[in-house]
Amino acid sequence: MRQNDITNFETKKLASQNLENIFNIYQNEDETYYYNLLKTVNFPEDINTFLYNEYETNPGDTWPLIAYQFYKDVRLWWVICSVNNIQNPVAQPTPGTLIKILDSSVVRDVLTKIKGN
Repeated sequence: MRQNDITNFETKKLASQNLENIFNIYQNEDETYYYNLLKTVNFPEDINTFLYNEYETNPGDTWPLIAYQFYKDVRLWWVICSVNNIQNPVAQPTPGTLIKILDSSVVRDVLTKIKGN
């Protein structure tokens, strides 16, 4: 289901970067809502090197902080996790890890394609 299909949420029009507008939301037996990012957006492992830069994570980095640093939007943390096949986005990056940071023009294209689906 999509965020707007959940009748007990107070909904507003959300920006395209918000997970609620991009990913399906699931509900388990105890009525907890969650997103399944990896089953929704899959980036190829052999992305052309012209489409991203590598970034070495620093102590204190978080996924939202890195997203803000490169995209000026903390809500795009999921792009970084998805392109790097991070399966537990709650765990913070290990300092010294090299990760791929998609060019912002690629991220715009991804958001446009997701919104079109």
